[in-house]
Amino acid sequence: MTEKRWVAGTIMAKRPDGKYVFLVKKGTEMDFLTTTEINSTKTGLACILDKLKTILPIEASDLKLYELTNAIVNDNRIPLFVFELLNEEVNQKLLNESNDSSLFWQHSAELTKTLERWQISGVPQFN
Repeated sequence: MTEKRWVAGTIMAKRPDGKYVFLVKKGTEMDFLTTTEINSTKTGLACILDKLKTILPIEASDLKLYELTNAIVNDNRIPLFVFELLNEEVNQKLLNESNDSSLFWQHSAELTKTLERWQISGVPQFN
């Protein structure tokens, strides 16, 4: 029996004031990132991109991989992808409308506090 493998990801978007916010989930034990199971026919990157595209009206071409690191959650190593939203029009649209009530945009300082609860190799700095 094969153990399930997971991948996590978030999208960072620039607000009009130049500060970054990150897409996180509400209503969990702790606010955190979108996760999905890695299937045997796709890479972790492809799996998280597919998941993000199902919850937001974005295309993979709207995103740039900004950071890739590993998180350790409950003794499981999980790849953590951070994408930057490149398309300004999509950026403004997503920041101004709520597509999914379980998601919200979190300021970088708060995201850093959330990341401290997980063991992250090479914790990225988002300022």
